Amino acid sequence: MNPIKILLMVATVCLGLNAKTMADSTKSKATQKNTVDKLKQSEITPANSVQSILAQSMQSPNALSPSSLSDRDTDLQEAVQADNIDENSILETFKSQKDSPNAMSLRDLLKGVDNNLSLQADDLLVRQASKDKTVAQLSFIPRVDVGYSFDQQNKGSLSYQTQAAQVTASVNIFNGFADINNVRGKEALLQKSVEDRKYLKESLYLQVIQQYYAYFTNLANETSLQQKLKQINEDIDRVSKLYGQGLSTIDDLESLKAQASLTEYDIQNAALSVEQSRLTIKYLTNKDMKGVYVEAIKDPIYKVEQRADIQSLMYQNQNLSFTNKQLNFYPTLDLSNTYTFNIQVPNYITPEQLANPIFGANFATNLNTLTLTLTYKLFDKIGLGIQKQSLMYSYLATQKQIDYKKLEQNKDVEFYRKSIEVARNQIISSRAGLESANISFENIKKKYDSNLITFADYLQALSTKYSAEATYVQSLNNYELQKANYIFYSGQDLEDYIK
Repeated sequence: MNPIKILLMVATVCLGLNAKTMADSTKSKATQKNTVDKLKQSEITPANSVQSILAQSMQSPNALSPSSLSDRDTDLQEAVQADNIDENSILETFKSQKDSPNAMSLRDLLKGVDNNLSLQADDLLVRQASKDKTVAQLSFIPRVDVGYSFDQQNKGSLSYQTQAAQVTASVNIFNGFADINNVRGKEALLQKSVEDRKYLKESLYLQVIQQYYAYFTNLANETSLQQKLKQINEDIDRVSKLYGQGLSTIDDLESLKAQASLTEYDIQNAALSVEQSRLTIKYLTNKDMKGVYVEAIKDPIYKVEQRADIQSLMYQNQNLSFTNKQLNFYPTLDLSNTYTFNIQVPNYITPEQLANPIFGANFATNLNTLTLTLTYKLFDKIGLGIQKQSLMYSYLATQKQIDYKKLEQNKDVEFYRKSIEVARNQIISSRAGLESANISFENIKKKYDSNLITFADYLQALSTKYSAEATYVQSLNNYELQKANYIFYSGQDLEDYIK
């Protein structure tokens, strides 16, 4: 055959491929523009935020089937069952976990926080504070003492014995309301310990949720890298055959092998991150992540409540106030009654002496003494005054901490509410980027298979595809995490928003 004709035929084929590629590129750009316009026009309301995004993305012509996150609700569950879902996708990987016999929800995982040793320690502190309050309340009960005395006297030739039994009841009538303020102070400490426990529990919930979504983000990254490695290995097999036939260079083959080794290295790092999150959750909850599937948190109500750590400081200040009131300059008034039964009187006392109303009264068989005591400590006011000043400084310092914590809470609430809005926009951007990356990769792969572009261009497109996939999954998890952050820092209970 004429060489000129062969060259003309090759040129014709190349021109045809280029024309097809340009047409595909034009079509992809138009699709991308329509997708972005559609995303910008769609409203993400708190009621259907992530769910609507995922449902819409699965119903689009260029659905993100292989790279979505997991079945977050019924709409997504239906989308997963669509024919265009790749059984090796990240979405399908997470879906299989929810369908497993040992499936465990986020609420089930949070129940394990009750087994946290730190929380159990706070439970004991609450019980201790409750007992301290009970002890303070018992101070109002009159004191009753029972005693017995035996006395042996030897004075020269005189020797005698005495025996007596006594019962003494005493009660404080007035001490400047110190007992009442003591009970109030112990009650404040009890409430403080309850708020401390509540804040610790909410903090543990937040840590679990953070590690929970970090686990699935890292798992998605690992899965994405494994899919990338699978694609590279398929290309290595194909290029190896071409190289054996003399249709490819050793550079392309070795570059693919090098990229496979680097991807394996990244997979190991991702697997280590997954293991770190798993172990952290096990440390916090004493539960393993086996069977746990990813799900969304309910959308928060935008309101601010008194956070438990702030409430704890307020109760601490109440205790300081009541302690200060216990230190007073009032006199104390005590009433006591002592009954004495003389079992044995000295043997030198004659019956006539016992019959004497004056002398014999000291040795009567039954003796009752009623005592009313008024005590005023003259020089204690100096020390008490200094103690009260010390407590007042402590009170004012705690009040400053309370005010600072409130400012911090307002800052955190404003920041995490903005973070939720940013996270929504990141979902839209990452989804659009993933659709573009998928379309771009398909076109570039066709060009690479036809030897129209270099290996470096193909490898960049491959990396961009799987990076965009992992980024999209991360944006979904980040959105849930920012909702949890807002709920925690606004003072609301995280458990109320767990499905």
